[in-house]
Amino acid sequence: MTEPAYEGGHVKRQRATKAEMQHRYDALYEIVRENKPTGIRFCYYRATTRGVVAKTDSGYNMVQRAILDMRRSGRIPWHWVVDSSRWMRKPDTWGSVEELLADAGASYRRALWRDSESVVEVWCESESVAGVLYPTTAKWDVPLHPLKGQTSDSFAWGAAVQYRDDPRPLTIFYLGDHDPAGYEIETNLHAKLVEFSGRVDIEFLRLAVDFGDVQQLGLTGTTPKKPSYRDKVTGGLVPWHGPAVEVEAVDPPMLRRWLDACISDKVDHEALRLLRVAEESEREILLRMAGEAS
Repeated sequence: MTEPAYEGGHVKRQRATKAEMQHRYDALYEIVRENKPTGIRFCYYRATTRGVVAKTDSGYNMVQRAILDMRRSGRIPWHWVVDSSRWMRKPDTWGSVEELLADAGASYRRALWRDSESVVEVWCESESVAGVLYPTTAKWDVPLHPLKGQTSDSFAWGAAVQYRDDPRPLTIFYLGDHDPAGYEIETNLHAKLVEFSGRVDIEFLRLAVDFGDVQQLGLTGTTPKKPSYRDKVTGGLVPWHGPAVEVEAVDPPMLRRWLDACISDKVDHEALRLLRVAEESEREILLRMAGEAS
């Protein structure tokens, strides 16, 4: 006698009520508004700490879906949430000389670091982090280098060759995850920049996230996937203690404030004042030329 085929039971999932969904959407709107420009993963961390969603893949998907719905409906402006992983390549072109001069006058900025006594760069572990940092690096005319995991030799070499002929002190502020993989990415980058540039004097500073941030801010994390990491600068094996915490666990406005203060400390503010006076005068010349050409 043939046994009847087994039929799997149906799992009945508890759907959120309209009131619960409205509460979630309202809470996520406030998170985006408070932290703009921000990214989906940053919003997910805010939502988990506020009890809006669970710290699960399903919770992340809820955040992603809700924010997309609100962007499409117009409730959340598109530019409040950044996506730096996709971009278009096209050379700059203009319809006329007058248009070129007008654009140049409107956007003209003098190079802040060209004659400075030192130089600064910012590197970070991912495109999502770069998206929330760019307003600050753009303000200070500082190069921003986002990584996508371990940096390639080609990417590191392209940056490092610019250091060879510039004897000025160089400070690199780095932002990455506080976990074994994050520190391997950081030290691997540091080692490659030193190797390719020949500059052993590079000041390489982790701005976020470190153990102090985790303790001071009460950041929650997960169990790290590895019990140790290899420091590529020293070659030593470093044991790991504590949770793994992503840099997205820190509020974007806080990251921008930290970075702003660190860069500001490296700036000659009297030179900056004189530069802005000259910049404004030269911008007026360009705009006047645009008016005369039209």
